[in-house]
Amino acid sequence: DEAERLNQLVNDLLDLSRLQAGAGQLKISRFNLTDTVRDTMQRYEKLVQATGYRINFWSDREVYVEADRNMILQVLYNLINNAINYSGEEKLVRVVQSVGEKVVRISVIDTGEGIPPEHLPYIWDRYYKVDKVHRRAAVGTGIGLSIVKNVLELHRARYGVDSTPGKGSTFWFELPTVPPDEVEANTENQN
Repeated sequence: DEAERLNQLVNDLLDLSRLQAGAGQLKISRFNLTDTVRDTMQRYEKLVQATGYRINFWSDREVYVEADRNMILQVLYNLINNAINYSGEEKLVRVVQSVGEKVVRISVIDTGEGIPPEHLPYIWDRYYKVDKVHRRAAVGTGIGLSIVKNVLELHRARYGVDSTPGKGSTFWFELPTVPPDEVEANTENQN
């Protein structure tokens, strides 16, 4: 377990270094974000079965975006892992897709202890801890939110966190949607 954790830490540091150095080239493609989130959620099934966590996804329609799918997957994993680590005794994590005009928001919500307002500006810094008491995370390396920040800034995406001490946190990001007729036209042109 410790070797695996150290390996993940090294990989995360390499990813973060590439992103900060500008070496992370975006590989933009059109993809179904809703399906991507669903697929991500399935990867947590063993954790859910073994530990009693409840990780739910809610969406009311399919949404397509143009982005680097692998980097968005990394954002999803980091936000969900973070929510798992701080979900509190309820062990509940909700992922919500909400669609506005030409934009989709993905929110990852935990029911943990929340983050005091004075700490919010610093949580995107690598290794920053709200509570200075070391507690080993169930999943993660301590730089996940820094990776999230760098990936989303590379995409020029809006992102943020809303948190209330004692009630939990909601981490979110937004991407522009691709109109369904453009997705269908693109698919027809490929056939």
